[in-house]
Amino acid sequence: MCKRLKTTIENSIKSIDQSVLDAELSSINALLQEEETSQKQTWQIGKRVKTLLESHKDLPLATQLDAYFLWGAALARLASLHEDSTLATAAADKFEQMKLLSQNDVHEDAVDAALGPVGFSLWGSSLLIVAIETQSQKVLKHALEKFQQAVHVDGGTTFETRFQYAKALKEGGDLVVFLDPQKGISKSTNSYYIEALNECKKLETIYQNEKILDQKQETDDDFVTLDDFAAVKLLEAVLYSQMEDATSRDAFYRTLSIFQSAMVVNCGKIEALIELTTYYGIRVLSSATNGVDLSLLEWIQLFDALEAQYTTILREVGFDLQAWHDGWKKHDMPFKLCQEEEDFHAQVPHLLHSLGKGFAAFVKAFKVTKTDPRWTKTVNLLQFAHCLHDQLGSYELACLYAFPAYQDEDQCRIWLETAHSYGALEDEFDVDQFHTMHEKAWFQCLTHPLEQDDAWEQDEEDGRVLTP
Repeated sequence: MCKRLKTTIENSIKSIDQSVLDAELSSINALLQEEETSQKQTWQIGKRVKTLLESHKDLPLATQLDAYFLWGAALARLASLHEDSTLATAAADKFEQMKLLSQNDVHEDAVDAALGPVGFSLWGSSLLIVAIETQSQKVLKHALEKFQQAVHVDGGTTFETRFQYAKALKEGGDLVVFLDPQKGISKSTNSYYIEALNECKKLETIYQNEKILDQKQETDDDFVTLDDFAAVKLLEAVLYSQMEDATSRDAFYRTLSIFQSAMVVNCGKIEALIELTTYYGIRVLSSATNGVDLSLLEWIQLFDALEAQYTTILREVGFDLQAWHDGWKKHDMPFKLCQEEEDFHAQVPHLLHSLGKGFAAFVKAFKVTKTDPRWTKTVNLLQFAHCLHDQLGSYELACLYAFPAYQDEDQCRIWLETAHSYGALEDEFDVDQFHTMHEKAWFQCLTHPLEQDDAWEQDEEDGRVLTP
């Protein structure tokens, strides 16, 4: 009787302990359900999970898996938000800890179930950040394997999981091209892009099937929307633009047709329009050397049509581009206009910046004179984009004034120093764009600290503690 009572009491204590643990994990999970988790909240989650694991040595496997999952998910979300490879490494470590708990695959099914498609996708996205930062194809391969596992665990018919995999494949192809620019688009990169295109076809099938199903029953929150499908069509267009023969007129117009189809589907159109502008910019610059053989008249017509699309989109968000052009003539600098205009839609500066970058590519490709209206419009667009958003416009203006046909040392220096002061050089600085300025003392002083800062940041990261 005493032995039975003792067992009952022990079971009761375990039950109480488990309920406390479950409540703690539930509280942590509630934090992760918020739209965005701050860095402070992420470290707090890590501290709470670490305390939980260290203070309970005999936790059930399921509880340990839940704890590591929540820790890894918090780190992975923050890593993706800031593209931070240190946080991403820490997140991947937590998911790896879950795998280690399988004890030589004895509990592999339990671990896979605990990770689920979300866990494997977060693991893959974390490794992808590390692969890009370290420029490692080996880590890239591991990242894509995790995305594949996410699709497998999810049954292969869930849209979001497969879409994440398709985007990761595209990023993988981009990384390989970056690592071997002389080789360019090759068999190795095409394999990633082709596989991504195959995923896009499967995604379209999922969309069509769910569309039919949706007509037969009430709408579910998990159903694929038209916006989801639009994102797939845009990814497809970008993939074709990466793979096409850059010297072929037929390939150019075929890809353009895919972009236009994507824009028809894309309800917002803004992202698709910006991607199309980037595509135009790359192709018009290459046409000046050995790129696609389009005439000046053809390019003028394409860019005029592009500007008309921007005008329409901007008008839809409450910004009259033509009225702004007319008002510009009455002001010496765009900053006066900024002071008069109070509220803009958040996308306005990005749209002005995108169109300005496209025009900059055009004027450089054809070396239009500074008296040409398109030159004036290019400079004005970039200046106004910068006026509305500190990190936009300044770098492109510096590049423009470093270009041999428009070389202006004073203007180049002003805009490059402006870009540096706002942190706009951290992600896109290309020293080759400034070969006309390489010998200038101010340019050397500006660029050498950038290299030293990168080295210092690397040293700092090497010494940082990955987990709280």
